[in-house]
Amino acid sequence: MIREESAEDHFLFPTKAQPVTHTLDQPRKTTERAGFRVDLQGLRALAVLLVMCYHIWFSRVSGGVDIFLMLSAFFLTSSTARRIARGQRPPLLDGWLHRFSRLIPQAAVVIIGVVIAAWIILPSTRWLELIDQSNASLFYWQNWYLSNHQVDYYAFNTAAASPLQHFWSLSVQGQIFIIWPLVLAGSALVWKKFFSRRSFALVAGSAFGAIFVGSLAYSIHITATNQQVAYFHTGARLWEFALGSLLALALPWLSTLPEKIRRIGGWAGLVTVIGSGAVLDVQGQFPGFMALVPTVAAALVIAAPAPRSWANPSGLLSLPPLVKLGDLSYGMYLWHWPMLVFYLEVSGNEKASFLAGAILIAASIGASWCTTKFIEKPAIAWQASPSFSRLIPQAGFKLIAQFAVVALGIGVASLPVLAWENNVEHRRALAAAQTDTDNPGANATEDWDPSPAALTLPLATELDGEWQTPGIACEGPNAPEDKRIHFCEQGGDFDGGAPDLVLLGDSHMQHWSAAASAMIEEAGGSWILVYEPGCRYGSDADRVDDTCSDFQDAAQDYVADLAPQMVLTTASKTVAAPDAMLRSPGEQETLVDNYAEMIQPLLDAGSRVIAMRDTPRYTYSIPECVDSNKGELDNCDGSAGYALNSVNPVEQFLDSKDYGNQVVSLDMTGLLCPDGVCKAVIGNVLTYLDDSHLSKTFVLSAKRQFATSFKEATNWE
Repeated sequence: MIREESAEDHFLFPTKAQPVTHTLDQPRKTTERAGFRVDLQGLRALAVLLVMCYHIWFSRVSGGVDIFLMLSAFFLTSSTARRIARGQRPPLLDGWLHRFSRLIPQAAVVIIGVVIAAWIILPSTRWLELIDQSNASLFYWQNWYLSNHQVDYYAFNTAAASPLQHFWSLSVQGQIFIIWPLVLAGSALVWKKFFSRRSFALVAGSAFGAIFVGSLAYSIHITATNQQVAYFHTGARLWEFALGSLLALALPWLSTLPEKIRRIGGWAGLVTVIGSGAVLDVQGQFPGFMALVPTVAAALVIAAPAPRSWANPSGLLSLPPLVKLGDLSYGMYLWHWPMLVFYLEVSGNEKASFLAGAILIAASIGASWCTTKFIEKPAIAWQASPSFSRLIPQAGFKLIAQFAVVALGIGVASLPVLAWENNVEHRRALAAAQTDTDNPGANATEDWDPSPAALTLPLATELDGEWQTPGIACEGPNAPEDKRIHFCEQGGDFDGGAPDLVLLGDSHMQHWSAAASAMIEEAGGSWILVYEPGCRYGSDADRVDDTCSDFQDAAQDYVADLAPQMVLTTASKTVAAPDAMLRSPGEQETLVDNYAEMIQPLLDAGSRVIAMRDTPRYTYSIPECVDSNKGELDNCDGSAGYALNSVNPVEQFLDSKDYGNQVVSLDMTGLLCPDGVCKAVIGNVLTYLDDSHLSKTFVLSAKRQFATSFKEATNWE
């Protein structure tokens, strides 16, 4: 997957093979210099094939990436340590340019291809994310981007795979390729100043040993506490690189162990490398101590006897097809993932069949061969060109050429990303120029004639701004003292008294807050919104999450103490899909399971409770569907009879109780589903911002309709 110093010279130009495992202060009894390890190319190929097979056919990760991380440090440390041990200075600027000038050309081509394909194929709901990821991938920051966006209730497309997601490991490696030469240079300085009579391997090994221990301890901790972040965290991966470096430094001593022991260890390691992805939960438990399994297994393979014999693992790993695939492994890794993502997007399948997967693997190998032969190799050959030797010294020209390759790759790859950004800005400008008659939303009349050129609002690239958080954070006497309440907003004129209305619940209560707050404020009243995403007030089923359980208890006490005039809650709960018994979503709509018990303290405090019916849910994103069905928006509509119960569960509940006017029902289904059809677009406005949450633009357009329904239900003026 990665090109390294010295090693890659052989990979790209076999006639110039250089030894990878030169002796580094070897013991006296070990005098034979080891030649270039062709079997390690086979190990690369095996690792990338495992990554591809597990991604494509099993929707899992294999541990192959961890092997790549270790191998990249192994090669880097081997070549640099040999140089230092010979008394040469450790390469810094020239070393950085050397590596990145080999990495960037193919990466730039893949990023350009992904940007163009995503612009054409993927819905615009994903554009901004992919623009950000394109820049993050190009500048080796993708792992931090993914780490920062892992856990966010309000994030879009969290389940949708990004065609650039696999750049996280390349980003970690790029960061290490900057850090590792500094560690080696620092070790060389310490060795020269204080320990010149000892081996350099011992000094550098002490540094990498400290990194290994510290990073592994941190990795175990963060994997146990926040595995989603740990998976992409550079600090949690440092030890894998340190292991590769320690192996490179210790290999001469390991080579003195009995061949039989190393041979047995090598075969055991090879079997473990192949099988660890099937046995271990790589995606859920890595990179803590479990990542030691594939990395130590790969280390055993590297430490095994190198002669190409069928008695040794090297005999298998040195087979010409594997070695050739090792030459292409970097490009194979780059290409396979976006090809898989785009195939699944276009086909609509959740996973690839055996035949489709085989075609994807073959296509990845073919694409890698093309970019290696026609992009990477010419770029490397140009850097070594003697054409300008009369004008510029060869060493100086090589640095300039390497810098030019890096700058050109980044610059060329940035052009389509910039064009994509400009297209998004152009659409924003067009949308801003539209008038209310272009997007009346809920106020569209029967004779309204939409302009064919008018864009549907909100734009799919602007959905992050469609979550409703009106007002300001709760303050003064309204500020919750209980830290279990995380989200609280307020607005209107309190005038020292209790609020007129408290909106209490989850995000399905939040998505009516723009209309409810506007209604209250226009009447001169006050309101408070207190909510917890994903936590339906009164639901015992949601209490399996401690945060939700804590919120319900704290919110109940908080609202009861406020004693508002009215409390608006979502009293029923809808679902999107049939259940295991094949009941439709409508048949599954029911009253929140512990609703009566949870509203009783609010009633005892003198508040009226408005029990609101839940909104329909979809199995697909409304904006993405609309984006893909321009001119055929009816394809994105749903049936109220299918999505909702034939009888409102709230009405059934009230009929069975004797609350009088203290608990009333509010049902906005008629607004969202006129004539029994739940509309994806009303008045050229998206009703939903995803698959279940109303867009702020639509709710604001429906302020009048919401106020009318609310006042009819409550007789409130």
